[in-house]
Amino acid sequence: MHPPNAMIRVDLLLFASVAEAVGEHHRVIEVPAGTVVREAFRLLAEEVESLASRVDHVSFARNQEFVSGDVVLEDGDELAVIPPVSGGE
Repeated sequence: MHPPNAMIRVDLLLFASVAEAVGEHHRVIEVPAGTVVREAFRLLAEEVESLASRVDHVSFARNQEFVSGDVVLEDGDELAVIPPVSGGE
């Protein structure tokens, strides 16, 4: 259990178009304890407006396991943000 107003650190791994929009592939962020995966991405989208329309179209992996957007993050988690992939023949 975290104390009230506690912050946790999360390592974001950004891929493809999300990384291009942010301008980097890795970023450490601090979020309030109890933050869910989708909300962490929304906080990033507040900084990078072009990400706002992608909130419902990205996949997430927490500590190398795919998770839904409503999973609660813990201090030190690695959160990969993976946009949809298209292409091929």
